[in-house]
Amino acid sequence: MRSKKLLIMILMGGLVLLPWVGCGQKQTVEAPKKIYIGWVAPLTGACANDGQQMNNGARLAVEEINDAGGINGWQVELVYADDKSDPKEAANIATKFVSDPDIVAVLGNYNSSCVLSGAPIYNEARIPVVHVGTSPVITAEHGPYLFRISVTDAFQGEFVTKWLFEKGYKKPAILYENSDYGYGLRETVQRQTTLLGGKVVTQETYELGQTKDFTGILTKIKASGADSLFICGLYTEGALVAKQMRGLGINLPIFGTDGLYEQALIDLAGSAAEGISVCGLLLPDDPDAKIQKFMKDYLASYGNIPGTYAAFHYDAMNLLAQAIGAVGPDREKIKDYLTQMPGPFLGVTGACTFDKDHDCVRTTMKKLIVKDGTWQIAP
Repeated sequence: MRSKKLLIMILMGGLVLLPWVGCGQKQTVEAPKKIYIGWVAPLTGACANDGQQMNNGARLAVEEINDAGGINGWQVELVYADDKSDPKEAANIATKFVSDPDIVAVLGNYNSSCVLSGAPIYNEARIPVVHVGTSPVITAEHGPYLFRISVTDAFQGEFVTKWLFEKGYKKPAILYENSDYGYGLRETVQRQTTLLGGKVVTQETYELGQTKDFTGILTKIKASGADSLFICGLYTEGALVAKQMRGLGINLPIFGTDGLYEQALIDLAGSAAEGISVCGLLLPDDPDAKIQKFMKDYLASYGNIPGTYAAFHYDAMNLLAQAIGAVGPDREKIKDYLTQMPGPFLGVTGACTFDKDHDCVRTTMKKLIVKDGTWQIAP
């Protein structure tokens, strides 16, 4: 009975009992050590598909890291949380993550409002976060512990608005999501249109995940005299808008940023997606060997083609692995490494360095268009 109790105590203490060796002595070893990374994004709600892609990208990176021996021999484990695209839930999760001393860094969030909600909590607790929120407002409120690996809406909005003007469109209508993300992108497009000598003829808004019927809004846009439509939102609503526009006989060219750049937009909109023009970093048929390996491995693991945000979290996890490998699983040292990286991080979304505001600096983006039912480089 005593030996049975002893065995139970040993197992509860995280030890593994090994065979008896010499002189009646026992030998024990500790269970393998792990590095814990918090992961937070929407797995339910209006943006669940995007969150699941991000989850898949991060998990794929972790699997590859662990299969290769881990980080300096330590295995990596993600601690998952679903923020439901809800800023209040994002703040609650941030509080849980920072209070767990085993979590050395965090990957998240998707929605800009959720990034802004968690930012002060992460900064106060001094835990580094790599996120993909795109709103320009985030730049001013980042603080020293947050790092943006995605491209800001300011950069994307200016890029696509210039492209719109190059195509000869000078009177866009703006349709924007009622959120920090939508506001920030709308302001950028409005400002850039004015700078280029054009005029935004109307601005209409909608609710993420709630607005399904855009008939009234699109009727206003049709009557406004707009020569194009800039959607400051995500692909689900973008697909609904495209289908309903065609149904109403509205043939305005549609432009947007990487929020629209998903295979799901084509799947949802069907032929109505033809001609939609966006900017993006990742093209599935890009011949780059690193990108093709990622595409192949992701498809084999999850059965579908990865989107931009799957790639962002794949890169973000590998970036954290690079930092931890260099300085160890220490929150402060990871932050310092990301702040003063010795050179660009080279991921499947391209080269990335962080500026003084901890925004990822990327020099180029691709002009993409839906043609013959697929995303292609725009002519």
